This record gives sequence, structure tokens and C-alpha cells, in this order.
Amino acid sequence: MFLSCILLVAAAARNTLALVQAPALPGAPPISSEDRIYTGDQSSNTVTVIKPSTNEVLGTISLGDPRLTNLVGPQYLKSINSHGLGFSRDGKHIVSLSVTSNTVNVIRTLDNSIVSQTFSDRAPHEAFFTADNRTVWVACRGTSFINIIDGLEGGIIGRIQTAPGPSKVLFSPDGKTAYANHILSPSVDIIDVANRKVTHIIHGLADVFSSDMMLSADGTRLWVAHKMIGKVSIIDLTTRTVVTALATGPETNHPNFAIINGTTYGFVTVAAVNATKVYRQDTPASSPVFITAIEASGVEPHGIWPSPDNTRMYVVNEHSDSVDVIDTSTLSVIDTLHVGQEGQALVYVAGAVPASTNVSTYTANLGHQGLSGRVENVLIPVVSNTSRTTATNGSALITIRALPGLDMLQIIGRHLRANVTYVLSASPTGYGGDKPVAVKIPLVEFNASVPDPMGCEIAPQVLGFMKVFGVYGLNTFEIGPKSI
Repeated sequence: MFLSCILLVAAAARNTLALVQAPALPGAPPISSEDRIYTGDQSSNTVTVIKPSTNEVLGTISLGDPRLTNLVGPQYLKSINSHGLGFSRDGKHIVSLSVTSNTVNVIRTLDNSIVSQTFSDRAPHEAFFTADNRTVWVACRGTSFINIIDGLEGGIIGRIQTAPGPSKVLFSPDGKTAYANHILSPSVDIIDVANRKVTHIIHGLADVFSSDMMLSADGTRLWVAHKMIGKVSIIDLTTRTVVTALATGPETNHPNFAIINGTTYGFVTVAAVNATKVYRQDTPASSPVFITAIEASGVEPHGIWPSPDNTRMYVVNEHSDSVDVIDTSTLSVIDTLHVGQEGQALVYVAGAVPASTNVSTYTANLGHQGLSGRVENVLIPVVSNTSRTTATNGSALITIRALPGLDMLQIIGRHLRANVTYVLSASPTGYGGDKPVAVKIPLVEFNASVPDPMGCEIAPQVLGFMKVFGVYGLNTFEIGPKSI
């Protein structure tokens, strides 16, 4: 009887340890077959499920039709554009935000089934469960509200007034405090969870636009990323002050943390340079020191999350539909996995699937939507608007994805001129072959609309849907000003 009690206590202790979520302090359990990684795949409208113990892609959860397919139909009621991800602390549920349909889907990690779907206020971006493992707080960018949702039953059960454009919600390790950043205010709201009230505001961030942020494992540091200006505001939460504005690089996306040899390191994905930059921060009040840049295997690294044991960092490459596995001891990519199309967020969930779960259960409701789709990236110079020569530093990243029915063509224009209409053109392939014919056909027109730190303009996302593969030569793309 005494031995049985010891065994039960030991089993309970193991189960408790298995639910430590990343980012975590040293001593958390190692990567386990019970853990899962999830990516929010915007174009395929899926969530990819990965088993990190084997680096195996198990399949994708479909949240609706792939981008554009049937979405303009009047009877379409599913989600559109899978984007942000969060999870419950007990590992039993994840929450997926669809930014176009304003839907919040809660998914059971055991069998990948959708538990509830709630239509939130406009433009939900990122969300997390509170410590009760049921209530979900959703940052809705198109409002000045955080929606409070019943994750299991669905439905909005409350709202919290914030500064304009709340973008993400994070909770302190003890679950008593919430933090919200914004896309329309250079501030972070600090919220008392029990009272659901903003109690303090941290002012003086580097920019009004903050897409993502991350809290360190000990809850003392908050890194707030500013994509449009390529910086990260470093906040010391022990004093609730901005320490510095770290210049990380153009199109800075997501930050996260790992503790290596007892020291906290910040990892920041920087899309325009195709790298994850690594910084050492000795104390919450000290300025981070640059260590290295880890080159991505693909294009445009975006979402990032560590394993609880701090041995791995996982990065989704948005324009290559892949996930890089980084060894934190060597700060190098050791594996690359193919996932759904246009991954945005990535989260690591410990204890998502109990060890006793059979394969038919933990692979239930998984399919192959968005996997193995062709994607190509072409980086070209931009022709000047004064002559047929290349503008200084002007460039465009063109991404083409094979989707059902039509291909998706996406342009990111960098260092462009204001008040100029640009045209993407290409030559069709020759009849019966793939040799381009000597004519340029205009495909897409666009204007750069977002100022960059160098005094130029950026076109962050230009979209077109047309047949490209097999119709136009990818090596014939050209972008220049529209002829008047």
C-alpha cells in the first residue's frame, strides 16, 4: 500500500512537470512524445500539427477553404485566414485566430477537433487562455477592446477597454496580470486579471505599431516588436520602464526567449534579412548585446517558440512554408520541416497528448490541406521612376503559391518612392514550351504606402490571384513605374 502511494505521487509529479509551458525556467521536462508544435497557416487556412520528439509533421487541421476558394460565396460560414495562435496552460486546448472572418476557434489538442467557434469584434490577432484554462482573452486590432470568450462553450462574455488597436495579450507566470500591446499606440496596457481593468500604462515605446511581443520565463522582461521600423522596445517589468529601443532590422516579426547556461537570451525573427537574431540580456534592466544571426533555411522567418527545456527554438518561414529547428547550444539550424502555406504564428505546447493516447486518436481530424504546395520566391531590383535603371536599394520580393484554382502572387516592395504607381509585368512562356516570349504583360499595379526608416516607402503586402505557374516565366518579372 505504501509503495502504491509512492508510485501514485511520483506519477502525479511527472504529470505536473509535463505541463510546464515554454518559455520556461531551467529544470522543465525535456522534449516529449506528448508535446506538439502548431503553426497558423494563413493561405492554406490550416493549423499544422508537428510532433517535436521526432520532428514529424502529422498533418493539418482545416479551418475552412484555402485562401480565395469559395470565400466570396454568400453561404460561406467557415473561417478565413488562419493567423494567430495561443494555448491553455494545461496543454489541452489551443486557440486559433482568423483575421479576415473575425473568428476565434478553440481546438482540442487530444484529437484536433474544433471545440468552439466565436465571432469576435473586428480583426482578432493574438489571444491566450487565462490560468483557468477556459477563458480566452482576444486582442481585436480593429477596436479598442480585448474580447473575453468562453473557450469551451463559445461566445463573448466580456470586454476590456484598452488603447486603440490591441494586438496581443500575454499573462504573467502567476496568471494575475495581463499585458496588451497595440498597433495604434506606443504603449503597453497592464491589466489586473481578477478585476479586468487597466491599472497601469507603460508609455514611450519606439513606435505606435507593435504586431507582436513576448514575456520572459520569469516574467521580468517584455520585448515588444515594431515591424514597420525594425526595432524592439525592451521593457523592464520590475520597474515598468522602457530600457532601450533595440535596432533589430527591417520587418522585425516575433521575439521569444531561451535560458542558456543560466543566462536569458532573446531571439528575434527579422524577415527582410531571412535570419533570427540572438541577443544576450544579463538582467532585465540591461541593454541586450548582439550575439549572432542564425540564417534561415527559407524566406521571411516569422513565428518563433522554444521548447520548455530551452534546448530548441522553432521558427516558421512564412514565404517558404517551412519550420526551422534551431539547436540553442550551437545556435544553428539542425532540421527543416515542410508545413502549411504562409505560416504566421508558431507555438509549442507541452503535454498536449497524453502518452497513453493511441495513434488513431491523436491523428484524428488531420488531413493534408496546404501540404506539398509549390511555392517560389523571386527577389528582383525595382526600376527607377526617372529612367530604366535600378533605383538605389529598391527591391521587391515576389512569392508565388499554387492554390486550388488560381495561384497567389504576393509582392513585398522595399525602399520605393512615394506617390508612384508601380507595375509588375512578366513575359508569357512560349507555346508548347517554357521559353519566355519577348513581350511584357502587366499583371499587378500597386503603390507603396508605409514609410520606412530610410525615408522611402514600403508596400508590405500586395496580393493578386491568377495563373502564374506554366503561364509566365518566373525569370522575366520586372517592376517599374507605370507609364503615363
